[in-house]
Amino acid sequence: EGFSSKQMSLKPLQKVGAIIGALKSGQIDAWSIVPHIAKALHKSGGAKIIGDVADYIDGYQITTIFTSKNNADNKRALTKKFLGAYSKGIKEFNDVMVDKKRGAGAIEATTRLIHKYVYTSRPYEKAAGSIQAGSMRLQPDGRLNLTSVKHQLDWFKSEKLVPGSASIKNLVDTSYVKTY
Repeated sequence: EGFSSKQMSLKPLQKVGAIIGALKSGQIDAWSIVPHIAKALHKSGGAKIIGDVADYIDGYQITTIFTSKNNADNKRALTKKFLGAYSKGIKEFNDVMVDKKRGAGAIEATTRLIHKYVYTSRPYEKAAGSIQAGSMRLQPDGRLNLTSVKHQLDWFKSEKLVPGSASIKNLVDTSYVKTY
């Protein structure tokens, strides 16, 4: 809002640590990132929060579930089974880490489980706070805001970041999850 994306320069920096360093040193001017990292950077004086995507784009779909076209087309039973298990995990994650319905013991156990895969280079005691602060609500049952995905795809196409031939039809199989 307020300026054309042609006035921007996009810089692929590959890793979160590299992006944080580039932002703190002034090599980049701005970054759209998850709230827990933004808040920590703001608190440390390394950056200033200037807005939230959700303030500008209603219903913005941040994450979704991906698989290969081969899996979607030829391994339907397997992908449906995965989605069933994943949906169960989403409910438990939201109940424990976001809504805090199951108490401190459940938060601790889930944080330890997540630590096996996230922030593994840090000792648990140093990683736990970041894991818990980064817990954001996941869409129940993997639901997909198709309007938001279409809007984002149109933007990527307008910026020539994806081929013009990219379409919702070849990107999303709506038979797998509920869309809205």
